[in-house]
Amino acid sequence: MSEKLLIAVVGDATSVAGFRPLGFDVRVVEHSEAARDVWPELIAGDHGVVFVTEPVYAAIADLVAEGVDRAVPAVTVIPAAGSAGGVGAAKLNRAIERALGISVASGEEDS
Repeated sequence: MSEKLLIAVVGDATSVAGFRPLGFDVRVVEHSEAARDVWPELIAGDHGVVFVTEPVYAAIADLVAEGVDRAVPAVTVIPAAGSAGGVGAAKLNRAIERALGISVASGEEDS
């Protein structure tokens, strides 16, 4: 493992383009399933954080789950360009539900 851990972002070209100037290790995948091919490199030990777009997460959720007990990399789901989102919020709600034992409201009030 290198002394300085990298930050990676994986997704379609439009969603990840802005991360390259920030120094991120950008992995463009034409199809979300292609992220399965680069995943072994990302968990090899040089990356501390891996951001994945929601479509990529949906395609590799089983691989992410296999490494849930690892300290690194931390995997964070980000919305894809033009996406309404949902996977990240759903994961957060499941984590809160596990921690509290109850489901929490979405924050929207009924009218």
